[in-house]
Amino acid sequence: MSKAWQDITPQEIEKILQEKREAQFIDVRNPDEFSAGHMEEAILIPLPVLPVRLPVLPVRLHELDPEKEVIFICRSGARSTQACEFAVSQGFTKVANMAGGMLNWKETK
Repeated sequence: MSKAWQDITPQEIEKILQEKREAQFIDVRNPDEFSAGHMEEAILIPLPVLPVRLPVLPVRLHELDPEKEVIFICRSGARSTQACEFAVSQGFTKVANMAGGMLNWKETK
């Protein structure tokens, strides 16, 4: 059984940005990780982390446009994979995971 989203490389994201394609970049890391460095285009919507102190992805999913591509980003790709699974379970169909997360993104810069 194949997964319902795609893995996308930082190089493919660079192409999306260069082509100015409409996409939503959602960073699901913690605020301190986001503050330490993030993609300029990314919006911070953390995955739930206990104890929950912030409005997190399940609460804020309605802020995303299901008609546009949603690309989830985290540190290494694990949390963004969870975010992809959740978004797909909620009916999103244009979902991608940045493979290798910000660790790979930083290597492209």
